[in-house]
Formats: sequence, C-alpha cells, structure tokens
Amino acid sequence: MLNNPANRKYLIVLLFILSFLLYAKTLNYKFVWDDERIHLTNNEALMRGDIASFWEKPYSGMYIPASYTTWTAIKGLARGKRQLSPKTFHALNIAIHSINCVLVLLLLLLLFKHQLNAFIGALLFLLHPLQVESVAWISEFRGLYSAMFSLTALLFVFRHLAKNEQICLRTWLFSKAFLLASVFFGLALLSKPSAVALPFVAGILVWCFYKQHFRAVAKSLFIWLIMTIPVFIITMQSQPNEMLYTTITLWQRFFIVGDTLFFYFSKLLLPYPLAACYGYTPEAVSQSYFSNFSTLLYIAAFLWFFIKRKQFPLLFGGFAVITVCLLPVSGLVPFEYQKHSTVADRYMYFAMVGAALWIPTIRDFTKKYSWMEYTTAALLPLYVILTVQQTSNWKNEFTVWDHTLKHYQNNPKAYYNRGVENSKMKRYSDAINDYTQCLTLQPNYLDALFNRANAYENMHNMNAAFADYNQYLSVDSTDGSVYFKRAFLNYLTNNSDEAIRDANKAEQLGFPVDNKFKQALNKKSAMN
Repeated sequence: MLNNPANRKYLIVLLFILSFLLYAKTLNYKFVWDDERIHLTNNEALMRGDIASFWEKPYSGMYIPASYTTWTAIKGLARGKRQLSPKTFHALNIAIHSINCVLVLLLLLLLFKHQLNAFIGALLFLLHPLQVESVAWISEFRGLYSAMFSLTALLFVFRHLAKNEQICLRTWLFSKAFLLASVFFGLALLSKPSAVALPFVAGILVWCFYKQHFRAVAKSLFIWLIMTIPVFIITMQSQPNEMLYTTITLWQRFFIVGDTLFFYFSKLLLPYPLAACYGYTPEAVSQSYFSNFSTLLYIAAFLWFFIKRKQFPLLFGGFAVITVCLLPVSGLVPFEYQKHSTVADRYMYFAMVGAALWIPTIRDFTKKYSWMEYTTAALLPLYVILTVQQTSNWKNEFTVWDHTLKHYQNNPKAYYNRGVENSKMKRYSDAINDYTQCLTLQPNYLDALFNRANAYENMHNMNAAFADYNQYLSVDSTDGSVYFKRAFLNYLTNNSDEAIRDANKAEQLGFPVDNKFKQALNKKSAMN
C-alpha cells in the first residue's frame, strides 16, 4: 500500500480539502487576545517592517525570529498601513495546518508502511478538537510553523533510514539528510522554543521503528541537543523575573507536572469542555488535592506503558512522544504563560503525532471485537462535531471569553480580556464589572487595576480612579506611566502641586512627559 503514488496523491488532496472545509469559516473571524495587542498591530518593529530587530533580540519574552519574519512579510499582503486584515493571517494558519496534516501522513506512511493506518493517524491530527486553538488563533501561527519545520526534519531522517538497511555514525552525520534535517530543526527552534523536544521525539520514533539504527542516530542527536542550549538560555533570560517564582517548592512542582500531563491525556480522550484559558495556575494546582490523585494516575499509566513496551511498542512510543513534547510546558521549568495557566490546548499541537502512533495497535485490538471497532470508528465524526463547535468559540473576543467563563469561572485572565474588549467598545460599566471580577480573584492584577482606573476616568468617577492608581503604586512604585496617569488626574481635579510631583516622578522613572503638559501644569500652578 505504501508504494501506491496514485492513492497517496488522492489522500493528500483529501486532507487539504477537509482542512479548509473545517476551518474556512475562521477566515471571517476577528483578531482576538494577543493578536493585535502584542504580536501584530502594536508590534512596532513588525509594522515598520524591521525584520532585523527580531533576529537581534527576543520580543515579548520569546526569541522566535522566523515566525515574526514571516508575519512581517505577510503583513504586506494585508490592506492598510495600520489596519491589518485578520483574513490574511487566518488563511496562513489554515494553509500551514493543512501542510502539517500532509507531512504527518507522509511521516506515518514511512513509519507504518500501511496506507489506511497512516491516513487515520493524519485524520486524527487534522480533526482533533485540541488542535482548534492553534489553527483558529492567529497568534499560535508560531506553533504551527514550528511543527511544520519539525515534521519536515523528521521526514528527512526517516526517509534516509527507510532507504538504508545499515548506517554508521560517520556517514550519517555527513549525509545530506542529516544536514537538511538539522537546518529544519534550527528553523523549528527559531519559530517556537517548544521544538526543543524534537531530538527526543526523533529518538523515540527510531527506537519504535528502526531499532537497528538507534545507537547511531541517538549519538547524532546530541548535536541537536547542543543546538537547543542557546535557545533555552535566551528564552529563560527573556522571561519576566516574576516567573522564577519562589512560593512553589520542588515537591509541589512535581505534582504540578503530574497534574498537567494527566490533564492533557484526559483531554485527548475526552476533549470537552475546552477553553482559551483554563486558569490552572501553579498556585491553584498546588493547593488542590486532586493534583495528588492525577499525578498518581499518570505515574501508574506511565509504568504500565513502560512495562508493556516490548509487547506494545507503539503504545509506549506514543505515550512517550506526548510526554516529552509537553514536559517543557508542564511546570517543570517556569514559563511566562504559567502565571495565567499551566495548561493550554496549543501545547498539544505537535504532541498529537504521539497519539497518531496508537492507531495501528488500537485497530488491531478492536478488530477482535466488532462493537469496539464501531465505537472507535465513531470517534472521528464525534471529534469533527466538537471541533466545529470549538472553532465557533474563536469568532471574536466576546465569544472566546464568554465560552471560557461559562466553564471556568475562577479565571482572572478571562475576565480581564473581556474587560479590555468592553473598554475598546466604550462599554465602561461592563468593563469595570469584568475588571472587578478579575481583581476579586487576583487582587494585585496590575493591568486590571490600571484599566479599571481608566474606565472610571471615562465615567468621571475620579475618586475610584485615584483609588486604583494608588493601589497599583502600592504594589509597584516603579511604573512611570501610572505616575503620569495620576498626574493627569490631579491636573483635571486642580491638584496642581500633586500633579507636578507625579509628573516629575514619572520622568525620573523614564516615562516621557510631554512639554506641553508640563507647561500647562506650571501655568495652572502659577494661577493657583
């Protein structure tokens, strides 16, 4: 079946068609979350086309110049100078996901040497609801891009192994296949740092399918591990200092990792309900007794797969691939998004390759029982229904956060993001309610304090605005922008001396205070 090029072409075309049919409606979706706030419209270097700056230093806590370079190029296809078209970026996400599905098919054909198993594995990668966030959310193009380069690297590796019955380390290291695979691995790292898991994924796949080559390939993968070192260092240094939290002990972190891995395997089997932000912070997980139970369940599953690894190598291999892909974002090492949630659907995107490895074993097992075969066959249509439903939740800012809060109410980030959108729509009363809910759950959420103060200003509730600015500065007294905002508020309420003190403090902290404002302050002070 593997050597049937005609069938393969039909399957590739079918995957492209299914991918576009499934996600075509996202072409009309809006920018959401960090799309404009961080990555696109408010990214000054991207908007002015300064590609070099992304290669010189990290941006927004990540060094992903390949992703930002592509976004900058795509920006030229979007209409307007400051107003970007989300349709262009959504089309890019759909295209890359479609390519990734085909790459998964080609990889599984090499590994399984069975066309139907490979196609079902590619369908699982395409249709699973956990993939929706990566495709429907423009910002997660970086994960799609990294996966594309990672899959391409794996294809070069396994095409070479499939053609050569024997390889030695020296010839493999200097082969064209290893050189090209290394180049694409480098591009994957420069698209998103989570690609650091690829050497381990490659090693596991070689162990599963080409044990005779494992020793030589495993030694060569040390070169890939060395390539990950600068990426790891740059990423850790660019993360905010508060991410190096000290309140979570090493023992607690162990249970956070266990609970995180259990979460992904449970969502893999039962992907409902899904959300943009789950709010499972390290503090919340460490205070939950369930994390002890979920960690024990994960350990028990791992031990079972490990013991049965010779009897069911693909079950163990798939389990191991998923685990190593998730470890960098499991809480083992602190990362920025963890302050909102340790878990996120997008982290499962590339790891879904591991789930696809289970297909041959599952099909062999279910053939023995017709009812199980029918049950498992019904999963893909069920996943399609859930994927369609979940895709609709990414239509705009309100659909994203309304859906999230419907299922995960104790989520300050969701309230904050909905509040931001309400503020943009000038629904200040609704925005204040959202920011207040956010601050009830997380009292020192500084951005929520700042934005609520702005909303109070717009509703002419100056006392409440002063209270929020004062609370902000009691937590962080080094933010010049807040002193400037309070200076402007003092100016409006005729507290000239206080306004001048705040304006001077803002300048001392490096915030640029407009000369016209300073002149107006001095003039009002002289009049008083």
